[in-house]
Amino acid sequence: MSVVVAVTGVSTLLGENLLEILESRAFPVARLLLTDPGEVKGRSVMFSGHATRVVSAETADFSGVELVFNCQPGALPTQFSVNELDENVCVIDLCPEIDVAQTAACVVPEVNPELIKSGACGGYYVSPLPAVVAASAVLASLHKRFKLLRLNVISLSSVAEAGKKGVEALASETAKLLNGRDAEASFFGQQIAFNLLPLTGQVAASGATDSETQIVTQLQRVLGDDQLEVAVSSLQLPLFYGQNVVLHAECQFPVDINEAQSLLRQAPGVSCVADQICSAVADAAGKDEVFVSRLRVEPDNDCGVMLFAVTDSMRKGGALNAIQIAEQVFTQLDH
Repeated sequence: MSVVVAVTGVSTLLGENLLEILESRAFPVARLLLTDPGEVKGRSVMFSGHATRVVSAETADFSGVELVFNCQPGALPTQFSVNELDENVCVIDLCPEIDVAQTAACVVPEVNPELIKSGACGGYYVSPLPAVVAASAVLASLHKRFKLLRLNVISLSSVAEAGKKGVEALASETAKLLNGRDAEASFFGQQIAFNLLPLTGQVAASGATDSETQIVTQLQRVLGDDQLEVAVSSLQLPLFYGQNVVLHAECQFPVDINEAQSLLRQAPGVSCVADQICSAVADAAGKDEVFVSRLRVEPDNDCGVMLFAVTDSMRKGGALNAIQIAEQVFTQLDH
C-alpha cells in the first residue's frame, strides 16, 4: 500500500530527521509534498533518489494527501485540524497547539497501540513530548506489574527541542565564551552555554510551565491512568541533543529489583543496562532506543523505584515515534 505523504515544517530539525528516517525505513511513499514557511521555499530536497521542491503551505495543493506529518508549531493547515479532518486522512502532529496537546490522542506505539487499533482517534494522533516518550516506554511494564501511584519526573531537555535556533544559540555562545568574549545571550532569555536553566516553556499562573503541564497530562494518557499523580520539573540543559529523564516512582506493591530489570530488558524499544551508565552523547545519539541505567529501589522503602532514562529527542523522542505511529495506522488499513 503506497501513501501520499505531506510534511509541514520540513526545514526544522524534526522535519529533517523525519525525512531521513522515512527513507531509511522504506515507508511506502507514493507521492511526497513538502511545505515550509521559511527560506527553503523553492528549494529542492532529495528523497529516495528524487528531488522534491519545497512549497508554501498557503499555495500547496493538498488534494489526495493521505498522511500529514506536522513538524512545526502553527504550520498545520486548517483542513487538517482535529475538527476539520477528513475521515480518509491521517495526521500525526509532532508540534500540536497547547489545547490539542492536552486533549488529542497521544501515542507511543510500544506502550498504547490499542488507540490505533481501535480506530477511536478519528485519524488524528499526537506524538508526545520527548520526555513523555522516554518515560512512558520505560514505565509501562513497571506500571502494569507494580502499579505506580505517584511519579516524580525531572525532565532534562537539550537545546535541540527548541529547534535550530536553540542549537545555534548554544553553539554561538559557547564559541564566544571560549574565545574570551561575552556570550551575548538572547534566545533563551539568558546564557545557556555552561549553564542550566530551571525551566522550559512559558510559566503559567500556577507556577508550572506549559511543557511541565503537558508532560503530566500526556504521561497519564499514554499510560492510561488519569489517577496517577505526576509531579514534573523541566530543566534546560546546555546539551545539543538528547532527552534525559530522572524518574522516581512510588508503587502500590513492593518492587523486586531483579524482576524490574527483567521487565525492562523485555520492554519493546528499551535497552536496560545494569553494569554501565548511559548518557545522551555516548549511548543515545543517533540510536532508536530508550536507554535505562541507575535502576534501584529506594532505601528503606521497597515500594519506591528510581532510574535514569535517555533517548535521542529527534529520533525516538520525535520523528521515529511519529513514523512508527504511521506504520501501525497504515499496516492496519492494509489488512
